[in-house]
Amino acid sequence: MKMKYLLNLSIFLVMFQYCAVTSNQSVSVSKGTASELQSIPLAEKGPIVFKKILAADWLADRDGLINFKDPKVKAAGLQPGKEPIQIYYYVIDHPKFGRFVVDTGMADVFRKDPKEWPVSGLVASQMNIPDLKIHTTIKEWNAKDPKKTDGVFLTHMHLDHIFGVLDFPAGTPIYTGPNEPGDSRFLHMFVQGTTDKVLGPGTILSELNFTGKDGSKINMIDFFGDQSFYVIYVPGHTAGSLAFLVKSTTGTQLLTGDTCHTKWGWENGVTPGGFTKDQEANEVSLNLLKQIAAKFPKIQVHPGHQSLTPALPAK
Repeated sequence: MKMKYLLNLSIFLVMFQYCAVTSNQSVSVSKGTASELQSIPLAEKGPIVFKKILAADWLADRDGLINFKDPKVKAAGLQPGKEPIQIYYYVIDHPKFGRFVVDTGMADVFRKDPKEWPVSGLVASQMNIPDLKIHTTIKEWNAKDPKKTDGVFLTHMHLDHIFGVLDFPAGTPIYTGPNEPGDSRFLHMFVQGTTDKVLGPGTILSELNFTGKDGSKINMIDFFGDQSFYVIYVPGHTAGSLAFLVKSTTGTQLLTGDTCHTKWGWENGVTPGGFTKDQEANEVSLNLLKQIAAKFPKIQVHPGHQSLTPALPAK
């Protein structure tokens, strides 16, 4: 009887340990062409019309956003507590290939009573709901600037980056990094159901392929093939985290995703804290983004949840 109990317990623990972030189906897709930092043209501007939209203000635990084990944190005298953050999404209007969105802001359902949200009670209890102040939803913004969305890129699949998916038409391509939908953590046992509801039933995720023709791993994809929009593979925060380099009409833009959450983290080269899965990999990825940013003197960098310069609410 004891052996049977231990066996069942072991199976139970294994299931907890290896629960994926979502049970939704995903497929691997190959898009664009492999690229590297050296091949990116030095021209600061490009053809893309770029918009950064402030979807909501929020508060989050500072020691989740910033790695308090880094000596720079102690030297700066930072203390645990609540940190003001924002939820953003980014609109990429390409003159030839159409409109794409990076991350998803907030869906209109989050304007309703929290009891009607596609979020489990357990997850909702951890969300600091009273501190969530929505500025605009995807539905509201699309009503003011209507245009078909040809694809959505997710920097990663933490809930605050997929909350707006339900406002996009069913069948809109949703791109993730490799193995992002299958990223396994203990925490996902509690959030997988909510993630599935927020994504919507039947949503199929497209995992971008970062394997070169010779079978080698690559870090960058020139997505449109015209050197205007680069998807960057930056594992660490999650298994398939992505960042983006955009050559826009207003200059070069770097979207770090949650490889770096905060203004302080970027300026001091410090990785996120407890919200990150693999600190060592995150540090390598953050260093890569720093190298990319150093190539463009006038680059505008956009950390995942704060701005180096103030962001305005959508008009």
